[in-house]
Amino acid sequence: MTITEHPGRLTIMSDGQLIASLHYLQLSTTSWVLEQLFVRPTQDVSAVAQQLISRFVDLARENDVTVKVLDPYAKRYFSQHPVPDLLAANQLPVTGPTAVQPVALNLRHTEEE
Repeated sequence: MTITEHPGRLTIMSDGQLIASLHYLQLSTTSWVLEQLFVRPTQDVSAVAQQLISRFVDLARENDVTVKVLDPYAKRYFSQHPVPDLLAANQLPVTGPTAVQPVALNLRHTEEE
């Protein structure tokens, strides 16, 4: 599988079909945000995601930027494969008691409207 690079996006295609993509924002010349990682469910998620993340890390190092990570899968990946020279300080955790919790879509109102 070959990774195609576009500004703010890395993709892997096969037979004209999107297999995986990684989207990032270039906030400034020194700061990027890894926003979203997508891997088609029929693929080996860990192998394909690792390819995209590895290429993203190489790009970030080549551009001498620090990275903030929003995507939960990427956060878990970096917690298991630390790159302290690359990641910005004060990342929100995805595991443990201080982890970011998902917001309920059906909130129950406790106050009268």
